[in-house]
Amino acid sequence: MKEENDTGTAKTSRRKGCLITFLVAVLLIVYAVWGIGEPGRRARRVHEAIRPGMNYSKVEDLLTGRHFCFFQVNTNGQWETIPRDNFNGYLAAVPGNNPASLRLQLHFMGTAPRRVSFVVDLDNNGNVTNLSNPHGWD
Repeated sequence: MKEENDTGTAKTSRRKGCLITFLVAVLLIVYAVWGIGEPGRRARRVHEAIRPGMNYSKVEDLLTGRHFCFFQVNTNGQWETIPRDNFNGYLAAVPGNNPASLRLQLHFMGTAPRRVSFVVDLDNNGNVTNLSNPHGWD
């Protein structure tokens, strides 16, 4: 009789162990899927907060988490990335009557290898004129 009771306890213990292992595996999968979508959620929040006429420094203030913000000018038909300080100087030097060829290229990254990006077009004063839609890539 005592042997029967010991095997019943072992079966119950084994079931609990399997259940705990299964729950931990499900939680890890949910966490991984959530982590893959995290850059997209941040990009959408920033994209929705940007309004036409907003200054590029206000756009920078919206950026959180792992991200890159590239300051770009169009010279000779090609986009060239320049440092932020040079970008400020470029804004000061561009005449107001010339069409602007300025933009910010924003990249949002997470712990997973997924990235989400979009482009913010700027006028000669550094104010937002247009936004592209966010797109994800690996």
